[in-house]
Amino acid sequence: MKEKINFTLHSISLILILALLAWYFVGTGITAATAFTYMIMVLIVVEITSLALISSTYPESHTSFKIGIIAALFILFGIKTMMPSFFIPISVTLITLNFLYNFYSNSKRRKGAFKRKKKKTARF
Repeated sequence: MKEKINFTLHSISLILILALLAWYFVGTGITAATAFTYMIMVLIVVEITSLALISSTYPESHTSFKIGIIAALFILFGIKTMMPSFFIPISVTLITLNFLYNFYSNSKRRKGAFKRKKKKTARF
């Protein structure tokens, strides 16, 4: 059940990102940096929610990758102020990488190949 909610969250976030892109192209007063800032804020909320839902189900590698994505999204705010010319290309790359990984991990989970390893207990 949590996996279905997770997939729905990622689908909703993809729709929101596409809506924000449409707003940027159709809207007249918004800059690309502002649109990507909103996209990053949406993604941070979605990724933290999804990580809270499924961190115990997915393997540790997935959890650490997602924590890295969340940290990179926060780092993008610093890049926006320090190096604004790199903000949009790095944002596009990170958002693309995130969505590719989300749908890759979901399809791998459906096949049953993406499970958390059982913890081994120490024997003396």
